[in-house]
Amino acid sequence: MAMRVALAACLALALAACEVPEGGELRFAPGAGAGISAGRDALTGEEEAAPIRAVEMAGGAVVVAGPRGYCIDPETVSARGGGGFAMLASCRILAGSGPAVAPALITVTVGARERAPVLPDPATLARLVGGPAASAETSEGFVSLQIQEGGDTVLAGGDGRYWRGAFLQGPRLVSLALYAPEGSRLAGAPGRALLAEVRRAIAAASPETGTLPGGG
Repeated sequence: MAMRVALAACLALALAACEVPEGGELRFAPGAGAGISAGRDALTGEEEAAPIRAVEMAGGAVVVAGPRGYCIDPETVSARGGGGFAMLASCRILAGSGPAVAPALITVTVGARERAPVLPDPATLARLVGGPAASAETSEGFVSLQIQEGGDTVLAGGDGRYWRGAFLQGPRLVSLALYAPEGSRLAGAPGRALLAEVRRAIAAASPETGTLPGGG
């Protein structure tokens, strides 16, 4: 758990260049938590799973990936009833290497396959989240909104504002959330743009057709 503690500390301080002892090579994981190589923490000597670029969920139907500079923490990957969950953060914070990007915690929840999936509208998504919302938008099949409070209860030292998003990836609903350090630009409009990048990365990596123009 040393990497988890260091990650939280780096994000709370908003240090994009903060480094954690390198856990191993960044690579693709061929399943939810399967085949992930372990690295040894330089401080504790304990073995930890290395950050990864992408991970398959729902039997490979959906591939969770992030934009350049953001990796998946394999310790957060889990399978849930035909779907799954994973958390992304800065590769540099997770592994001690990679391009400098704004620190953030991004969660991805992949729902189970549905016969007739429905993308919630912003009002419905806000109601499901249960917090005051602003800056709601639907664009190219991607719903996003800024929640005005509660982000600091998820991320210590985080901004109260955070972003939620949702889109359909084939017959599954994928939900996103983004939490940023207090005062980070990602708590504002750039947070929506980053979530949209996550959506595009998932759509590009997944075999199932999403809702991007041209079937991307």
